[in-house]
Amino acid sequence: MTKCTNYDKGAVERLFETQGGLATRAQLIELGVPPSTLRLREGPDRPWSRVLKGVCASRADALKGLGRIRAALLYAGPGAIVTGLAALRVHRVAAARTDDPRIKVLIPHGRRRQSHGFVLVGRTTRPPEPVRIEGCAVAPLPRAAVDACLDLKDKEFVRSIINELVYSRRCTPAELCAELAAHQVQRSARMRAVLAEFSAGIRTGEEADCQERLARAIAPRPVWNRRIVEQATGCVAVLPGALWPDRGIALEVAPGFQPSSAALDRAAARRRWMATVLRLTVAQVSPSQVRERWDEVWEELSRLLDRPPTYRLPRGYALA
Repeated sequence: MTKCTNYDKGAVERLFETQGGLATRAQLIELGVPPSTLRLREGPDRPWSRVLKGVCASRADALKGLGRIRAALLYAGPGAIVTGLAALRVHRVAAARTDDPRIKVLIPHGRRRQSHGFVLVGRTTRPPEPVRIEGCAVAPLPRAAVDACLDLKDKEFVRSIINELVYSRRCTPAELCAELAAHQVQRSARMRAVLAEFSAGIRTGEEADCQERLARAIAPRPVWNRRIVEQATGCVAVLPGALWPDRGIALEVAPGFQPSSAALDRAAARRRWMATVLRLTVAQVSPSQVRERWDEVWEELSRLLDRPPTYRLPRGYALA
């Protein structure tokens, strides 16, 4: 005779529904589902499927959308918070889009939980106050950005995240610096370097490379990517690249990718405006010239920098 198992099937269905089709074995057992029933219902071609150790799904699309985030939080247990690149993606940071399926979660330091499957578990003595996004506990942007950047080995990836957050005004450099200062010192060199460059106005890797070579050449130190204000109208423009404001020389470092034709037209119009209205001497250099023909670049640039420091912006314009 088949043994009849009694448990509240309606409560189980509601649990799955409220958690996006996901539940932990512990939650199901608490609702009265016997372990033997779990084993019978979980597996290929059965009603429930195992997605992580101790976490099962009641439908095939449970891991779509934020499903993987929910599964990771269920696996990690109470108090878990998603951080790093996964958290940045939940916050809709475009620069954080990668093919990396892993999800980093923070748990209180005193708890023991091992990384498993696509879940990377990190213990912390300084858990952030989570942001709730569609029911998921996610680290706030400054913490998520720092946790992501500390794990990255690609400096340009770090730069792209910081640039997007700051330019979109979703984080300030001060917030990122404060969060980084509160972290461990290990693995922080890349992010510290990018934040230092950002504070100096440097926005791209090509500009950073050019600044390093200028420093080695003991050139007068330029300012980078400064804003200029037309005082009569309040209009603000950015002078891209390096600027020696007392010599009237601007050096634009081309990006390392091929811009669109519209972007090229805008850049050409901007250079004409800088030359005719602001009366700046505008030079251009490509990343390959900086890397492979720096001696030629420096020879020409040094002749320009030998000018006496007597340049002044035209009346009605001011650097901001």
